[in-house]
Amino acid sequence: MIRRIILFLRRNFRPLLVSFLLALMLWAVVTTNRVYKMQIEVPLHISNVAEGYVLVNPPPETLIIEVSGRGTSLIILNFFEVALNLNLPDLNTDKEIELMDYSNRISIPHDLNIQVIEILEPKTVILKVDKQAQLKIPVELRASVKSIPGYVYLGAELSQDSVLVSGPESIVTTFLQMSTSSFARANVQYPFSETLEIQNPKPGIIDITPKTIMVNFLVEQLVERNLYNVPIQIVGLPDNLTASAIPPYVSIRIKGGESLVSKLGRDQITVLFNYARQFREDVERYPMEIRTPENIQVLETSPQKFRLQLKKKD
Repeated sequence: MIRRIILFLRRNFRPLLVSFLLALMLWAVVTTNRVYKMQIEVPLHISNVAEGYVLVNPPPETLIIEVSGRGTSLIILNFFEVALNLNLPDLNTDKEIELMDYSNRISIPHDLNIQVIEILEPKTVILKVDKQAQLKIPVELRASVKSIPGYVYLGAELSQDSVLVSGPESIVTTFLQMSTSSFARANVQYPFSETLEIQNPKPGIIDITPKTIMVNFLVEQLVERNLYNVPIQIVGLPDNLTASAIPPYVSIRIKGGESLVSKLGRDQITVLFNYARQFREDVERYPMEIRTPENIQVLETSPQKFRLQLKKKD
């Protein structure tokens, strides 16, 4: 029995295939010519509110609508970009709008004869507007850079230290700074550059220009150097005294990035003794306070202490 069926199919394969295809086409024609209802999700675009005003709250990104049309038209609709586009040039105050009142602005090709039956969700949208403001806001770099031993990370140079932020006045004026995207790199030996994005805390509401900045990260080899004859400065003396340091100069061994250390002059290092804070009757020799530029480390001071010589004024 099974052999007879197989033999029959082999002999009549082509006629049977043609009959099946014709039946399938007939079914498709009958089915797709019927009218159907279906729900689709479409984007919502709101633009051009009153001049000098902007939206405070982002509208819903999409809507769910119910449409009806022939099966063929609904299939073809999938190949079009359907959206509800609202142009509201007179909107200068807060307003609640019924989206169904704008259903004729849904971009469905007219020749498809598809009808919008209902906007299901959301049915209404509350639009809040505010005057537009533009401010320059400082940029905060969020970066962690660690060098290998023998090298030092000296900091970063930004292509610009502020960005232009535009949006609702009530929001823009609250920002103290704009942050870059977080960045981290370890085992660094040489300088390098990165393009970092400026984080937008209110996407869709505020606009940031530019959206990225170039950051140069400064990395240098550590070097050491001796500075000689750096004067000791005595401050905080009472009016009736004069003072001198013995010896009056010190030598300092410093450590830091190569470019900083090589350019550093002794006038950029301050060696201080504050009489008002540090003087004691029973102390003969005093240590000094040494102030250096950022990223400069003091390794050694010679001598480490000095003798204070005081004289009363005539």
